[in-house]
Amino acid sequence: MPRTLNIAVEGCCHGMLDNIYAQLLTRQQQMKKKVDLLIICGDFQAVRNVTDLGCMSCPDKYKQIGGFYRYYSGERSAPVPTIFVGGNHEASNHMRELYYGGWVAPNIYFMGNSGVVRFGGLRIGGISGIFKDFDYAKGFFERPPFRGHARSAMHHVRSFEAFKMLQIRQPLDVIVSHDWPQFIERYGDTNELLRRKPFFAKEVERGDLGSPVNAMLLERLRPAWWFSAHLHVRFTAQVGTQESIFAEGWKGIPPYGHERPLTSENPGAVEPPAVANENEIIMSALSDEESDNETEPAPTTSDEPVTFANPSVPSRPTKFLALDKCLPRRDFLEIVEIEVPDDAAVEEPKLEYDPEWLAILRLCNPHIPLDDSPFYPPAQAPVTATEPHLPLFADNILARELEWVSKHVFTNGPVAIPPNFVPVAPVPPAGTPDSASFGLARNDGGNRGRGRGANRGRGGRHGYGQARSDAPWDGPRPYTIYPNPQTDDFCKMIGIDDRLTQRRYQDPQ
Repeated sequence: MPRTLNIAVEGCCHGMLDNIYAQLLTRQQQMKKKVDLLIICGDFQAVRNVTDLGCMSCPDKYKQIGGFYRYYSGERSAPVPTIFVGGNHEASNHMRELYYGGWVAPNIYFMGNSGVVRFGGLRIGGISGIFKDFDYAKGFFERPPFRGHARSAMHHVRSFEAFKMLQIRQPLDVIVSHDWPQFIERYGDTNELLRRKPFFAKEVERGDLGSPVNAMLLERLRPAWWFSAHLHVRFTAQVGTQESIFAEGWKGIPPYGHERPLTSENPGAVEPPAVANENEIIMSALSDEESDNETEPAPTTSDEPVTFANPSVPSRPTKFLALDKCLPRRDFLEIVEIEVPDDAAVEEPKLEYDPEWLAILRLCNPHIPLDDSPFYPPAQAPVTATEPHLPLFADNILARELEWVSKHVFTNGPVAIPPNFVPVAPVPPAGTPDSASFGLARNDGGNRGRGRGANRGRGGRHGYGQARSDAPWDGPRPYTIYPNPQTDDFCKMIGIDDRLTQRRYQDPQ
């Protein structure tokens, strides 16, 4: 007999954890059922202090510390296990410290720029940020103190994250994103969506509402559920097993997935290999530079058949649910029942590492792009023969890394994500109101917050309409980036170098 997990899904958080948890506990009492997990679909705003607030990309008038810092300091605790992805309004410096994922507070887990975790028999994937075509192909060029365009670019989805997600071969139960998948509105009640959000009409007509990257991932991965937020409206849809979300072709997909061009500056590049059929291609040899990396897999021999397992489950459609932001009379929280096999169910589910995802990280990490040059997939991940010509490592290459992970990490079965949260950054004094902006919120025509009327914010016990506090930050200004031992421990566990998150620290200016 399958067991049912009660999964609470929340749209945009905007730092209003107190209200979300209060509503969740009320719903739990009304249902007379325990909620097993809360999933938040972005704009979480894990703001700890004034520096985090300054690194959040949004109009200054909306910059308020919110209530998260109380969970970070231990003053309050999350009543249910909580996971989230990043949106386009985040303390991006804080998220960068946990690029591979990690606890932002006890019982609250960030899924990283992209990631897969397990919970009570469910495989849950996530991808953070929103799509912007001008940043998509770039590497991670941002450096502290994250000013100007770098501040907003940190929450723009990169092709490297999509590349990692495309390597998934085992079926996913859930994918969480902030952006909607492009074209998803065509599989629900489009008329009702436009009645509630008439200003979406032009985007719907052009076919560019939502993210083409997420549409590509939905087409490839076909999870049972896809949860999103961002557009501040509840919307449901369903993509059938025989339906392609790209019914009119792959319109809108950005240039991506092609081999590195042959130039004098790049003599190690290779052209796409000759194709025998869609499931069998000849893999190209590695360049000398790539083969020197100890985590790089050995090249596949030319007579070895190459296969690419399909992660979709036959006869299982994908159900889509998007939710609103946390405000009165908005549809921002919903509880979904998801069945898991009885042999995978446990009495007290815990977040666990996913073996396949750790293998994918080992494969991809040597290729992480660290500047604003376009990311090109490595030679051992040539494009597939048929449209949409995705760059994929072969199954046998992934299997070798999975074998390493099984031997060195999962020696005794499933591995729970350790509760190794340690606060590393300062927080304001207890009692600081949610609406505090520490002087960062400039006067904007007398209306300086989300509430109505002059000098109103969204703070307060119930999160709505508390007068803003503009008292300056008391004490030295916190650093932009702090070393996070969670990232160190994780990289050591799977045998990779942390080439991004902690390679540079800079004192506040």
